[in-house]
Amino acid sequence: MDVKEPVLLREHLVDQEWFNALLNSSLDCIIAINHDGIVVEYNRAAETVFGFSAAEAIGRRLDELIIPERYRDRHRKSLAHYLQTGQGNIIGRRVEVHAITKNGREIPVELTVLPIHPGRSPYFTAYLRDISERKAAEEKIREYSVKLKASLIETINSVSATIELRDPYTAGHQRRVAALAYAIGRELGLDEQRLEGLYFGGMVHDIGKIVVPREVLNDRGQLGFDAWKSIHLHPATGYKIVKSVQFPWPIATIILQHHEKLDGSGYPNGLVGDDIILESRIITVADVVEAIHSARPYRDAKGMAAALDEITQWSGIRYDAHAVAACRRLIDEQGFDINQNDYTHTDFVDLAFMKVEKALG
Repeated sequence: MDVKEPVLLREHLVDQEWFNALLNSSLDCIIAINHDGIVVEYNRAAETVFGFSAAEAIGRRLDELIIPERYRDRHRKSLAHYLQTGQGNIIGRRVEVHAITKNGREIPVELTVLPIHPGRSPYFTAYLRDISERKAAEEKIREYSVKLKASLIETINSVSATIELRDPYTAGHQRRVAALAYAIGRELGLDEQRLEGLYFGGMVHDIGKIVVPREVLNDRGQLGFDAWKSIHLHPATGYKIVKSVQFPWPIATIILQHHEKLDGSGYPNGLVGDDIILESRIITVADVVEAIHSARPYRDAKGMAAALDEITQWSGIRYDAHAVAACRRLIDEQGFDINQNDYTHTDFVDLAFMKVEKALG
């Protein structure tokens, strides 16, 4: 007998003991399978999380042990694909999947799979972490966010209704502006978050009129200098009212800028070009179209043709050219009816804020 053999055996046993200690000290579940999908290593954390002992798990197919039935065929195909091509969609990545415990309870887990090639046939080590508590916490945060968002929506709707009570002649103006602005933003390909901001910015863009004297709002004659001055203050007044509210959208800026023009001819600050945020430029177009199209105390409605002529004439000069083009496509080509499109109609059932209300219900 070679005298080196006992030494090598002792070294092997020490290495194996060290490996087992390392395996079982991990807080993550560690499960190794061979190229046939058979479990060959299964640590203590896996026993705790999944309920199977190592003796029960080792020698069994992984897909029949902890993989839910609906995912088993996909697992087998992915394993076969890797063995054939050396490529796998989840290899080396952290992914969230579901696993099943011994008592049949399905749990969310974070999974990383790494291949090992000790010989001709690869082995695979799966590192799994039970994320049930994290998912539960995320769900509570989501529910809180939904409720908070719903409260913001109710607040905005209440404020909008209050403004219209003081100015019944333009009742519906803000809703129509909000709907058209949303539609323009959607036509321009804005994301859901910005579309929400457009809608709710439109819903309260005239909040500053709450301090404009009622007699000015309902004056049927030509407005004098003092009346116009009072009205010109409403964007800045509205900004002051809402600037301290932590909306997830730039509502205060939209209110402040909705009468600014690209060429600096607007008010209250005479901003130019890109100094005006896109949301405000869109709402300006929607506001002008609705105002010209509809009646006012001091004049009759001019109609949609006049409204489109105005924004087209000043496209790229006073009004954002992309917003103008999108508005014209909506009305000329897609039949958008400014009187039949607000949050109560079917065109808007897929709005994100409507989804919030459904989730709460």
